[in-house]
Amino acid sequence: MIINHEKFEIFDEMKGRGHNFFMEVNWLGEKDEETNNCKLIKFIFPDGKESLIKKEHLNAVLFALGSREEQMKMIPQVIRKVKHYETVLGIVAKKDIKKGELINCAVSISLPAMEEEAISEVKKEVFDKSGLIL
Repeated sequence: MIINHEKFEIFDEMKGRGHNFFMEVNWLGEKDEETNNCKLIKFIFPDGKESLIKKEHLNAVLFALGSREEQMKMIPQVIRKVKHYETVLGIVAKKDIKKGELINCAVSISLPAMEEEAISEVKKEVFDKSGLIL
């Protein structure tokens, strides 16, 4: 994330260089809580008019415009490896069941491993043709 003041020129594909507009972030500095950390984005149009847009609104528009692969890149993803154990517990009853009777209970335990891997690109092998994660 950008933490300093930055100004970007956005090019108009129809009109040419004279009609470009600008996008500006962190223009009031670190001490201003409302604008720092790119919370608000200022758009400056060729006629000099300005508009302020919340970062969340711009992200929502960009997400909606993106392809499936671009959307997956925008979503933070983490792979957690899990160790799965299955066992049967033997219990000897002492009350309400015949004394000494053995009761078997199936138990399934999943323990998270300490490894985590952040995904930065879409891994196509984890999706089936319908788009569901396998």
